Formats: sequence, C-alpha cells, structure tokens
Amino acid sequence: MKKLITILFAAVLLSGCIEGEQHRYSGNSESWSMTYKVVESQSGSQQVEGLLNYIGTETAPERIEYSMSTVTQSQSATGIPVTDGKATLQNTNCVDCGIIQEHTKIKVEIKWDGTSETFNLDEEES
Repeated sequence: MKKLITILFAAVLLSGCIEGEQHRYSGNSESWSMTYKVVESQSGSQQVEGLLNYIGTETAPERIEYSMSTVTQSQSATGIPVTDGKATLQNTNCVDCGIIQEHTKIKVEIKWDGTSETFNLDEEES
C-alpha cells in the first residue's frame, strides 16, 4: 500500500513537469536572424531558448548585447559571446512569471560594435 501511495504521489508531482503548449517565433533584420522557442508546462512555468545567427556581410562580432520585450515582460543581457556567427540566448526557466501568450509580438534589439538593429519576432504557424 505504501508503494502505491508513493507512486501516486510521485506521479502527481511529476505531472506538473509535463510539457504543455509550445510557441515558436522567428524574425530577422539586415544582419541577424533569430529563432525563439517557448515551452509552457502544465504547472504554469515556461522554458525559453533562443538562437541568433549573424547574416551580415561584415565579420561577425565577438560579443553582443540584446533586449527582448513584449507588452507584459522584458529581458536583456550583455556580453553574449558569438561563436561561428551564432549566439545562444540563455535557456531560462521561469515560474510564476508573465507567460508569453499565443500570438504575442516580441520586439528584439541587438547591439554590437557601435551598431544597433531592431526587429520583431512573429509566431510561426504550427
């Protein structure tokens, strides 16, 4: 009986970790293309990951800074390394934060070497 209760308790705890909806976004500017994925769990948290690709004609910068914003939240970072023209945005996990909703517009600004470009990420069709 104890094993059954333990198994049921573990199942209830782990059920909050099951992935819920996924939203994929993409966009580009003259020098950058970006993909961004948001995975919502059934427990109300979300995990995000993003990848920037340098598509400009000059040599890719060594480091960038970025900011992203929606109507309800924003995030930014500086000193992000660019390796082989790619920069990975920190994979973050957020609990009880402003969840990015379906069809949300995301504004992105990338700064590097005295240059700045701004573009929007649009949700991809599933």
